Amino acid sequence: MGSVVPPSKPKVRPGLTFVQVDGEAVIYVPESVELHHLNPSAALVYQLCDGSGTVKELAQDIAEELDLPPAETLRQVRRVVTHFRYSGILIGKRPTSKQHAPGHHHRHEDGHADG
Repeated sequence: MGSVVPPSKPKVRPGLTFVQVDGEAVIYVPESVELHHLNPSAALVYQLCDGSGTVKELAQDIAEELDLPPAETLRQVRRVVTHFRYSGILIGKRPTSKQHAPGHHHRHEDGHADG
């Protein structure tokens, strides 16, 4: 029995507004006053992020439902879920990274921090 972290089950935070129009969707995040425009596949992932399944399980469901290649579907679902996490759409702490942290513009990193 090691300290294995169970795979997280992404869950959308309460209080967001989700509007679907013609297969596309918009999410409104009131705290940050942000709108997020989703394509149909991202909208599908959003609707499945109810805390009941892991990213892998969500991807399997989508791949079966839409008859898509599982490996490619998993890659795309991971990308969408990561975006949701950084956008504060999912429950849990919003991760911070160099490109998402406000006020830090490290666009040109050459790999050598200590010249």
